[in-house]
Amino acid sequence: MKTSRRYFLKVAGLSTFALAAGAAGSEAAEYEAYPEGLKAHRWAMVIDTRRFTRPEQMKPIVDACHKFHNVPDIPGPKEVKWIWDDTFEHAFASDPSSILPERIEKRRFFLLCNHCTNPSCVRVCPAGATYKTPGGLVAIDYHRCVGCRFCMAACPYGSRSFNFMDPRPHVKQLNPEDPTRMRGVVE
Repeated sequence: MKTSRRYFLKVAGLSTFALAAGAAGSEAAEYEAYPEGLKAHRWAMVIDTRRFTRPEQMKPIVDACHKFHNVPDIPGPKEVKWIWDDTFEHAFASDPSSILPERIEKRRFFLLCNHCTNPSCVRVCPAGATYKTPGGLVAIDYHRCVGCRFCMAACPYGSRSFNFMDPRPHVKQLNPEDPTRMRGVVE
């Protein structure tokens, strides 16, 4: 049997590829997980939505969060909010699912910052005021914020609010453990 040059080059090429892949595979098998990576911490918050089905059950949670974080009580379109409740339609506007039970579609849900893994608000902040902590929380340095509101536009969840006026007079009882903000910054 006579071997053509074309056949020989195919076999030689495939053999070289197979040997290289086998060598790479055996080398990769020798590596182990990095033990320091297993010691990392990431903050998370879980809300059992089955326990909060009516607005009167949600209000104490919202009030407690806003009280602790010195969130001003400003009604209307200039409202500042860290956690709030809304309908399924507003909370999950991009989910056109029509197969959900009516009890889910009519229910109200808590909305808040999702502390994204790769937050767009951090990427667009020109002042570096919005940042991600080592624990995974997305935070704002109110002293660095220039009030450009790029982070508000970038947040897909609408979790940012702008202080159009001095918020301090609108805080009923100041919590000394949490900072207050000033007019012209995002929170």
